[in-house]
Amino acid sequence: MVAQSGRKPKPTAVKVLEGNPGKRSLNTQEPKPDKKAPRCPSWLEDEAKKEWKRMAKQLEQLGILTEIDMAAFSGYC
Repeated sequence: MVAQSGRKPKPTAVKVLEGNPGKRSLNTQEPKPDKKAPRCPSWLEDEAKKEWKRMAKQLEQLGILTEIDMAAFSGYC
């Protein structure tokens, strides 16, 4: 497998926020997960569940937390 040279491409959402100054075409085929917070895992300890509920609500409102983030977010909590 050959490594990709150069910078990693920015997500389309970042390009839109920055204004796309180079006027390059945007990737319309980019995966777009639902912007819905995942359910709190039952195996988390009580303190971790409190942190999950506190942060998940805020991150979901900002459109940052999605189902894809469950494992990483569980590790944070």
